Amino acid sequence: MSPNSFRLKIALLAGLLTGLLLVGSGVLLWQLTYRMELARFDREIHTLVAPHLERVQGGDHWVRFENALKLVASTNTASAFILWVKDGDRVIHQSPNWPAGIKAEEFPPLTAYETSNGPKAGEPLPTPPRRGEEISPRNPALPRKTPQFYTQQEGAKTWRIGVMGNPYMTIILGADINEFNAGMAQLRRTYLLALPFALLLVGLGAWFLAARALRPVTALTQMAERVTAQGLDQRIPAMARDQEFNRLITVFNAMLNRLETSFQQATRFSADASHELKTPLARLQAELEQALQTPIAELPPQQVYGSLLEEIHRLKSIVQKLLLLSLADAGRLHLKLEPADLSAMLANVVEDSQALASSLTIEQEIAANIKVNADAELLEQALQNLASNAIKYNREGGAVHFSLTRNGDNVCIRVANTGPQIPDTDRERIFERFHRTDPARSGNVEGVGLGLSLAREIIRAHHGELTLESSTADLTTFCVTLPSAAA
Repeated sequence: MSPNSFRLKIALLAGLLTGLLLVGSGVLLWQLTYRMELARFDREIHTLVAPHLERVQGGDHWVRFENALKLVASTNTASAFILWVKDGDRVIHQSPNWPAGIKAEEFPPLTAYETSNGPKAGEPLPTPPRRGEEISPRNPALPRKTPQFYTQQEGAKTWRIGVMGNPYMTIILGADINEFNAGMAQLRRTYLLALPFALLLVGLGAWFLAARALRPVTALTQMAERVTAQGLDQRIPAMARDQEFNRLITVFNAMLNRLETSFQQATRFSADASHELKTPLARLQAELEQALQTPIAELPPQQVYGSLLEEIHRLKSIVQKLLLLSLADAGRLHLKLEPADLSAMLANVVEDSQALASSLTIEQEIAANIKVNADAELLEQALQNLASNAIKYNREGGAVHFSLTRNGDNVCIRVANTGPQIPDTDRERIFERFHRTDPARSGNVEGVGLGLSLAREIIRAHHGELTLESSTADLTTFCVTLPSAAA
């Protein structure tokens, strides 16, 4: 497995995060367990001493109490507990096995009381009930001070020390917690021993989940591998189970649609381009062969040269249009934008149309002083293409109408001509390269089918749009929309 494998990265990341959570939660759980068990241990110490704080007890009482602790510890020795009792300023009891390293007098004195019935500041202390005296409303139990607990290490033993008391006495009871610590240590060791197996299971689970998560990607890859130049019609079906990938599938299918359309256009473009270039080349070849086979006296050179020059101009026009279209496809149709007088430009186009089509009625309705930011040479070429198209696809004695109007921040140029209606099936394709309607392909109309394509690319490069506005039985109108110079 490569270190750059995406599946490996997902598995490692998932395993690492889960492992960290497992370790962190284990440490936190152990600490919480330790604190809860230690608090329970403290409550047991407090429970043992609390009943003996209701009155002041003598020294022999604490001897009996310590002997009773042997039963609690289930041992014949008092080594599990240590006891220290102070009445006022006098120590009245101390266990024989009290560790020398634990200084009872050094523990902070108790100040707060467990309940609100403790003596208030400035009030005298309540009279302490003595041994044998009954606890009653007239002779209430002494208030207990809030206990404090400490952990002390002395030699091989660890003691949990509880400091408790009432207003007259201070009792310190210590319990050996070595066994308690041993139990907690055993719990920690058990957790640490189980941790590697848990991490192994986490790693295996992360690997499985990574494989499961990438299964739709594998399916998409297998489907994409079936897409070839001969199979661009293949589409990836939507997923019912992993719906999060449907957006990716939609985008991928849309890309395939664009690829299929572009591939078909490129194939048709290549076929049509070769067909259109073949015609003038065949004519050039025929003219040259005829010139070589015909005596010079019978074929004047000017006639030969004129015919050859006409075909060369035709080839040059096709090549120039193809070059402009290829630049537009590559996004490199750079414009030299300057303020241009669109009214004057369209007037020149109308004048040229009148010279080229004297048999047609040329009408114009051009608003004055309309300016745009444009590459004047390219924009005029686009308008000339539209005018040429309107002249070629006209009827005998027909008309061409040019108009220029302002529409808010845009200007609109309309070129309308009489003539045959464009079929509904061709209205979406008339801007395709080398596409011409059936009447044009009959040979009666000159052209290669690049005029409208090139005009639209030039208009779009100027942030405008060229559309077929309408086509009826006797009138076809194209509309050019451009942003005005002010906009």
